[in-house]
Amino acid sequence: MNAWLVTSAVTFVPKNYDGLVLPLANDPRIQGLIVIDNRSWDIVLKALLLFLSGAAPFMGLQLLKNQFDNSLKRKIQAYQAAGKKILVVKDINSPESLELLKSLKLDLIVNARTRSFFKKNLLSIPKMGCINIHHGLLPDQRGLMCDFWAHLHKTEAGFSIHEMTSKLDDGALLKVEVVPSDKKDYLASLEMGAALEAKAISNVLAELENTGKIQGQENLKTTSTVYRSNPKITDFYRLRLRGTKI
Repeated sequence: MNAWLVTSAVTFVPKNYDGLVLPLANDPRIQGLIVIDNRSWDIVLKALLLFLSGAAPFMGLQLLKNQFDNSLKRKIQAYQAAGKKILVVKDINSPESLELLKSLKLDLIVNARTRSFFKKNLLSIPKMGCINIHHGLLPDQRGLMCDFWAHLHKTEAGFSIHEMTSKLDDGALLKVEVVPSDKKDYLASLEMGAALEAKAISNVLAELENTGKIQGQENLKTTSTVYRSNPKITDFYRLRLRGTKI
């Protein structure tokens, strides 16, 4: 199988999502890594706002660290050591990126915390399609930062691996897994989740290699489905007041 992993140069996950990205360098079905270089001063400003406002000081510091540390170098070294290819792009949907991806003759793309919307031209490139790691429990937890909202509302948190379509959080469900958490440390739960996601992706890739196509359970909206947006500064304060480290 010729599957490639796509992630962002900067995330707010501890160790910059190394817990997922580095183990997958040794998965025989993953042939390469695409890093979307989203490093920017906007991220620095957001990090400083979270820290200086006191709304989410640990997340602010983590975001600053991820912006300036050598995590991109670590990822490149790990994939090179495994004999895998690495590409760094600014925009995964740009004409240049699309032409490059077409030349790779991909079977599958795995999207991991890029926050990039995959347009139809991109979704159509891999032979089998694209799958996404959504950080909420589908079909009920849809939208953005569902793991944050789960901590705020003290509901189950976890991730879903699903087929990507032109509709957000749509497509067949391949894996839904709850991430254990006492809701007292948001960043620690993200780090724990990354390690579980790496194992889950490897299992899903093995199944897809066996079947040769993406097939899973229906991902239909239910009466319990909630659509989430990015939290506001006041929402971060609310989570801190509940005694959660963030």
